[in-house]
Amino acid sequence: MTHRCKKITAAFFALLLISALAACGNQSANKGSSSDSKQEETITYKAENGTVKVPKHPKRVVVLADDYYGYLKTLGIHVVGASDRVFKNPYFKGKTDGVTNIGDGVSEEKIINLKPDLIIVWTTQGADVEKLEKIAPTVALKYGKGMREQLEDFGKMTGTEDKAEKWLAEWDKKVAAAKPKVQKAVGDKTVSIMQTNGKEIYVFGEKFGRGGSIVYKELGLNATKLTKEKAISTGPGYTSISMEKLPDFAGDYIFIGPWQSGGDDGGVFDTSIWKNLGAVKSGHVYKIDPIGFYFSDPISLEGQLKFITDSLTK
Repeated sequence: MTHRCKKITAAFFALLLISALAACGNQSANKGSSSDSKQEETITYKAENGTVKVPKHPKRVVVLADDYYGYLKTLGIHVVGASDRVFKNPYFKGKTDGVTNIGDGVSEEKIINLKPDLIIVWTTQGADVEKLEKIAPTVALKYGKGMREQLEDFGKMTGTEDKAEKWLAEWDKKVAAAKPKVQKAVGDKTVSIMQTNGKEIYVFGEKFGRGGSIVYKELGLNATKLTKEKAISTGPGYTSISMEKLPDFAGDYIFIGPWQSGGDDGGVFDTSIWKNLGAVKSGHVYKIDPIGFYFSDPISLEGQLKFITDSLTK
């Protein structure tokens, strides 16, 4: 081999070596980018059980805090398991396909088999939270936030803020369309929301589900004086009354149902007190589904808005 050929050969191998080293460098850089990307896919969320690192785009969620099921479905989050009451909500018909019914309690075995990457629970589920945290990131929430705030919160948690904003914009349009019709039909008359539990009667305000936020906040309808005092201005959003107090709380229109499906109404509807109420005499009593009106998520509120609007404007 000539001296010139040796030089060309050496230069060629030098180029190959440089190319190989560059490729290795790129692979290392790509691995670093992939790792950074994975870190970016989790967010730090301040829950009632402390600061939790949750997947920004969860793929397999288990919902034990039943009221939040509809929020996640509205945001397009894939729920793989939920508690029993979710499956009894008439407004979720066709929206629980493929979702496992975990039951009323906390079945660790069922939850583990579902391989969740996020679990949503109530703070009231206490000691179970620690067990669940060993399975997957667990967010414990306390009941009480309004629908708008809660939906936006879930949007931030799951990286779906755009879907939350879109739904809220559509909701505002639906409310704006219903409000003038309902207010024209009802005027300045009063509306009550109640549930019976034996001989005990619960009267609801605007912040404890049962369609209260729709009736009193969104549609701007009037509550009775005592309902305002005992269930809106003070307390957790409801008050318990005896049968004898019913006339003092009853509005010109009444939405009422049992505490639970097939629940005992304590003979309330057979009493002379009930039969002599103005709403009863004028046919302005509307039976609510106790499960459907228990929930206050976006899907359930859409169903409640239609029921309330149709009832008051027919």
